[in-house]
Amino acid sequence: MKTKIYQTKYKDLEAVAIENSLLKAVFLPGCGGKMASLTCKKTGREFLVQAPNEVYNQLAYDGDYVAAECSGFDDMFPTIDKFTYEKFPWKGAVMPDHGEVCGLEWDYEITEDEQCLHCWVYGVRFAYRLDKWIRTDGEGELIIEYEVQNLSAFDMDFIWAGHIMINAEKDARVVTSYPNCADVTCVFSTDEGFGKYGMPMKWPVVTRSDKRTIDISKTTEERNDGNNYKIYFDETPPQGWCGYKYTDGTQLMLSFPTDTVPYLGLWVNEGGFKGYHNIALEPCTGSFDRPDMAEEHKQNSVLCAKGEYNWFVSFKITQYAAFGYKNLPKHFSS
Repeated sequence: MKTKIYQTKYKDLEAVAIENSLLKAVFLPGCGGKMASLTCKKTGREFLVQAPNEVYNQLAYDGDYVAAECSGFDDMFPTIDKFTYEKFPWKGAVMPDHGEVCGLEWDYEITEDEQCLHCWVYGVRFAYRLDKWIRTDGEGELIIEYEVQNLSAFDMDFIWAGHIMINAEKDARVVTSYPNCADVTCVFSTDEGFGKYGMPMKWPVVTRSDKRTIDISKTTEERNDGNNYKIYFDETPPQGWCGYKYTDGTQLMLSFPTDTVPYLGLWVNEGGFKGYHNIALEPCTGSFDRPDMAEEHKQNSVLCAKGEYNWFVSFKITQYAAFGYKNLPKHFSS
């Protein structure tokens, strides 16, 4: 099936859908340009977390992210955690919680050949323009290509992270290209027996601070008192992919370029946060949720003066155990 892009509704909001024979994605240009839904057309499986309210709870600029819709896939840029920038010429400017762009209305257009959705937005407290081009290929892959331009004559520290909230199920597994015993670092946990900020661990079988071991690649059952935690892998992925494999063999696989998206975070919510049962795969340009902390750990990204930064993230639904990308987006393949 040829790519089809059209106007639609998501809850009570105007939306844009893009689909092919295998998948359908729904985007909200008016609400941070987010991907609100990603479904497999053959099975009806919804991969992204859906908030239960019928009226969409819009996030205001510099608003409370958790109290708003808090679902789907938001672009976190130029930070994840709120913090005050301390470098000239933006010294004292606050980067909002979960970034600026998820709380802004994006402009958009559907290209003349109706094969691509192009969205863009400008910074408020910082001088940049962020564009993304969304399309599918003939094999059922959804590809989002990004470009951010620095509109100023000064370098800007930033993080882009994909805040991709994926529906979880018991005994499903996170898959990555990392070997066993890869180093990871805990950055938060609601269960102190699991670990605290900065605690080193190994992937995928971690030794908790209470000395118990647990395979964190395998999703636990949903519990109201379940842990809510996040880790970062210490090194760049050996290969630019990760994914989530359900018990029926369905996999949602992500691909990204490790030269410009060299880090990967994993957030796991076992049921204690907002009543959701989810994981979040977070490919990112910098780690530790804030540009200043990323710099402290020498895992930061910089948007050079008058420069640009390019990357992509793609989604592919597969039923196969083996996984690999033969055809990367042309703009990024070398």
